[in-house]
Amino acid sequence: MVRKYVHNPFLIFSPFLIFYCYFITINKWPKLYGDEIRYWEFAKNLLHGFYSPPMPHINLWNGPGYPLFLVLFVALHVPALYITLINALFLYLAIVFLHKSLLIVSNFKIATIAGLLLAIYPNTQAILPILYTEALTIFLISIFAYIILIYNINQKKWYGVTAGLLLGYLVLTKIIFGYVILIGLLICLIRLLFKKQWELHLKPVLILFIAFMVTVPYLFYTYQLTNKLFYWGNSGGMSLYWMSSPYQNEYGDWKLPDLSNSQYPNLFPSAEVAAILKKNHNKELSFILKHNELEQDALFKKAAINNIKKSPLKFLSNYFSNCSRMLFNFPYSYSFQDAAIIRNILTGSLILWGSVLALIITFFNWRRLITPVKFLLMLSGIYFLLSGALSAYPRQLDVMMPILLFWMGYVAGNLKKVSLKFKE
Repeated sequence: MVRKYVHNPFLIFSPFLIFYCYFITINKWPKLYGDEIRYWEFAKNLLHGFYSPPMPHINLWNGPGYPLFLVLFVALHVPALYITLINALFLYLAIVFLHKSLLIVSNFKIATIAGLLLAIYPNTQAILPILYTEALTIFLISIFAYIILIYNINQKKWYGVTAGLLLGYLVLTKIIFGYVILIGLLICLIRLLFKKQWELHLKPVLILFIAFMVTVPYLFYTYQLTNKLFYWGNSGGMSLYWMSSPYQNEYGDWKLPDLSNSQYPNLFPSAEVAAILKKNHNKELSFILKHNELEQDALFKKAAINNIKKSPLKFLSNYFSNCSRMLFNFPYSYSFQDAAIIRNILTGSLILWGSVLALIITFFNWRRLITPVKFLLMLSGIYFLLSGALSAYPRQLDVMMPILLFWMGYVAGNLKKVSLKFKE
């Protein structure tokens, strides 16, 4: 009985829940700022029966997943601090379900180490005291992985349905996953044609199909608004534009389209930088910003494609810089590094080389991997490849830490010291 409680992950990691609540309480800003304002306004829109303003001035900067979570709290006028405290619960539960997932495929020691690594991961502190999507996303990803592992063991269909619903809500929260499930569904359908045991490989297809169906009402809404199919949002064009920048000393990180340093001075450390950006981009941006939001998105994408055609090597360089920012939070265009880069390099290097080692072992033992692990790796691989093609930051990597740690834990728990092969 004592052993049962000692090994209970809800108890093991409960001190972190207390610490997270304390951390949020002392670090939460008294007023909404940054993206918090946008999510709050979207929740208020939902209370009034709509999401985006009508054409021509639409606003589909992000999906409705997080505003849907906020809407009840906004309706009840709950102070932002109390809502933000739920981030502590999200992260705590993500740790618990990572531990429970690894208990299925590994052992208690590895599961506990992985849970502790996620609990003390430095970047989690940055996402806790803000009303951003990252804490919710980490939780959804962690519990999604756990559910599909359970589904692999217990053949009850409702586990598959639950996994699909979770993934669908994740898409609404982070619209990049919309493209992930579409590409993943295409890959799985192609694989299904060449597999003899099609019943086994049908599960991922059903999960992805359910996830897509969850998003259909939103896609129908955006079609009614924009007359465009599969229109997840209008933020991608601008991000792709900055990512494709052909200019020297610009590394694909996002900038304000008006090229000013008045609203967010931290994005432009000096007037000289703003002047350089205006010299490089003012002509094109001035033309694009004369149009409505839907047209702007299309024009940004058109300009980005032209940049890529003219300077493909610079695009590849920016892609590499994006990957570097996800891992090391560096480099940034026209910016000086600070002392934090040392911690970022240490943390990012551990993740990088741990992933490289796990990738090598996985490659040579691919046939031995269980189907849920292959499925998670496929979705994660698509996500990271797509993330590199937009303005990327550490938060794109942070939300995937439950999967990365699960993968490394799975490899470590199934590795034979001499043969480097997984258990039969």
